[in-house]
Amino acid sequence: MSLLSLRPGSVGGAETYVRALVRELPGVAGGDDLLLVLDRDLDREIAAPGWQRMVAQVSAGEVVARRVLEAYTPWRDRGLERLFATTRADVLLFPQQSIFPARVEVPSVVTVGDLQHLAHPQNFGLFDRTFRSRVYPRSLAAARHLIAVSGFTRQALLEESRIEPARVTTIPHGFTPRDVSGVTPHEAGAPYLYYPAATYPHKDHATLFRTLAVLREGGEPGYRLLLSGIRTREWKGLRRLLGDLGLDDVVEHRGFVSQAGVDALYAGAATVVFPSRYEGFGLPVLEAAVFGRRIVTSRLPVFDEIGVPHRFQIDFAEPDALLVALREPGPTVLEKRPLTWREVAERTLEVLRKVARSGP
Repeated sequence: MSLLSLRPGSVGGAETYVRALVRELPGVAGGDDLLLVLDRDLDREIAAPGWQRMVAQVSAGEVVARRVLEAYTPWRDRGLERLFATTRADVLLFPQQSIFPARVEVPSVVTVGDLQHLAHPQNFGLFDRTFRSRVYPRSLAAARHLIAVSGFTRQALLEESRIEPARVTTIPHGFTPRDVSGVTPHEAGAPYLYYPAATYPHKDHATLFRTLAVLREGGEPGYRLLLSGIRTREWKGLRRLLGDLGLDDVVEHRGFVSQAGVDALYAGAATVVFPSRYEGFGLPVLEAAVFGRRIVTSRLPVFDEIGVPHRFQIDFAEPDALLVALREPGPTVLEKRPLTWREVAERTLEVLRKVARSGP
């Protein structure tokens, strides 16, 4: 499995997925040998018992530069091509949507998290749009098989990327239940709504802010809003919007917080909200459900797949709809059992073994 595209602390659910595979695959691999390919920075950060390691003698920054060169120029990273050739692997897994280096002479499987760049290109800057358009189609074509993280993502692959159905297997993200009874709830001094999400455009913080402003003008609800997650370049504009709406004293952004901090915020929230307009899966909903909170989401196919009851799915642009949802008795109980991460690892291994058996 290649971790050359992993940047710890900046890729949300995709990082949770990669780390879960690293943790769980050794327990289900049986007699198979497992090998991680890492850059020298990741080698110092990633603990991986049960795995052999092959370290590319390049830094994380050099990997980024090489990926950009391969995407925009005829240059080939022959050094990393040779490194992958020496693995003598039967199959390679690229868990973050792209194959790098582009010319890997080993049967490969690619995990696809979403195709948002095709559905909503306006959510991306020029560099991201052009990089994805150069790298992702090439990776999809080169992969022997694809893993989609949801049925919604699989359908998008079939319809928007014209991928043959037999080449795509759906393996949703997982969630291993845990005991959260010892988590100390965050005390905010007043009931609060909680939204854990980086401030990317598709997370739609702006609509949530406007709806809260309308409700506040009408005297409802008496909640504060707490946010956490990476502040992207969108935050500057969102911060101005809060001022224009008169919500400076209502909304508080905690920035990136530790998992323990997120747990405390989940545990103390009156309601956890997810107003996003696009999700490849929606892993935070599974994380929130274990705390027995009311969870209100936007109406997206992936939230149906996860099992969010329809009465807790709304259009966040409609203030009355949010108000009704906030008055629904909680907690939100998901109508479907998620896979455990071990089950995700088992299903992933089945795909890898099938591709390995198909030969070079």
